[in-house]
Amino acid sequence: MLEIYRDLFKALKNEDVSYCNWKDHYDVEKNLEGHGDLDLFVPLRLKLAFEEISKKIGFRQVLSYQSSHDHVEHYYGLDKSTLKFVHIHVYFKIITGEHISKNYDIPFENYILENLDESDFLPKTNIIAQNVIFLTRYFLKIGSLYGLFQYWRDQRKYSNEWKFLNHDCNFKDVLELNLSFKDLEEMKKIFKSSSFTKKILFSLRFKNKFKNFKRRSFFQYQIFIIQNLIIRIINKVFLKKQKIFVPGIVIAICGLDGTGKSTLVSKLKILFSNHFCTKVIHLGKPKSNIFTYLINIIIKIYSILKIILPVKKNPNTLLPKNISIIYAIRSVLLAYDRKVQSNKARSYSENGYIVICDRYPGIQYGKMDSPRIPENISKGFIYQFFYNLEQNLYKSIKQAKFIFQLSVSLDEAIVRNNLREKFGKETEDELRDRFLLNSDAKFLGENYYIIDATLSQKKILKQVVNELWFSKHWSSK
Repeated sequence: MLEIYRDLFKALKNEDVSYCNWKDHYDVEKNLEGHGDLDLFVPLRLKLAFEEISKKIGFRQVLSYQSSHDHVEHYYGLDKSTLKFVHIHVYFKIITGEHISKNYDIPFENYILENLDESDFLPKTNIIAQNVIFLTRYFLKIGSLYGLFQYWRDQRKYSNEWKFLNHDCNFKDVLELNLSFKDLEEMKKIFKSSSFTKKILFSLRFKNKFKNFKRRSFFQYQIFIIQNLIIRIINKVFLKKQKIFVPGIVIAICGLDGTGKSTLVSKLKILFSNHFCTKVIHLGKPKSNIFTYLINIIIKIYSILKIILPVKKNPNTLLPKNISIIYAIRSVLLAYDRKVQSNKARSYSENGYIVICDRYPGIQYGKMDSPRIPENISKGFIYQFFYNLEQNLYKSIKQAKFIFQLSVSLDEAIVRNNLREKFGKETEDELRDRFLLNSDAKFLGENYYIIDATLSQKKILKQVVNELWFSKHWSSK
């Protein structure tokens, strides 16, 4: 069992919050090691207490883009030592039926609490209740074409669950559902029957018996299925959205060349995108937009020519005091592209994404990813116009929620830069000049962390992810 699960269950018990694993018992051991989703039941009256406790432990609530159901919530937690994300479905009421529609609100709550087996660290329903719940869910799922499709897709799952359960039990009446022990014995007998036709016919009768527990009318149900099927197809083929945060977040990885920014960004993307909607946006060299595309192509060609046909640089030109109008225009275009991309990052975060920015703007003149036009009151109107325009663009860029600035010594940066395979990378002298210039650079972030980039990549990743996930500032305005 992962530490985060142990901490959660211990905290819930200490605060007398009832909880249990109520279905899919055969895979629980794997789930507790971070493989698959864990299904918990928590009484609705204890929802607020559960949310407060789980948040303290390190769980965050997320939404499913494809579907959501009343009283069924998704929570993700991060196990600190293994960097594994764990996913729990919490049912505050028993909403069940076909996988997609969950069209039945079954009053199982008291029955579950009265039939708990609390002998293990994770409580579960007892043998009788496990069988009752399995048979009820099974016959509510297969009595429609869509339900049959889902059943055939997950047939092995149902088979494994049935084999796992202990069937050596004597059923009792379930008054909440108006099910007698004879009804339950019949359900068990038909399930064990080899005739699938009998199962379908019984399912239709069973669903009619449970019609008062339906959440939607016939026509509402049909509309829901069509709409949800369309959403799922679009997401499967085009959008490919994962779970969504409320709210999302913008984080930025900053630092000089050779500190490992790109490597860290790549690892963060892999880690988060397996579970959540994630975007990577480059703000050091931002994408052009419709207004800057053509001019940036010309500038790009010019930059490549400068690399191919290098001109000896004077170190004193790193912060030029006299610049051309062309240089000023180029600087304003760069500021505008950064502004556009930062707005895009913020927009994605407002829609629930984790946005990982490779570099982020600052507002200190001459520093990395910051304004490039020096103040010079002796210059004319056109120069002042571009100077003010660039300043306003940078000042209008919203802060990232988190900045993680990677830091290494100059000697280490030179060693790493020499090992990099990159067209047009900086020379050692250029790197020294940039290091001196940018050693005190700061970027636009609400919460700032300086990360020792001389640590191993694994330790850096763990430090950044833990600082981010467990931060109390994530949801603050």
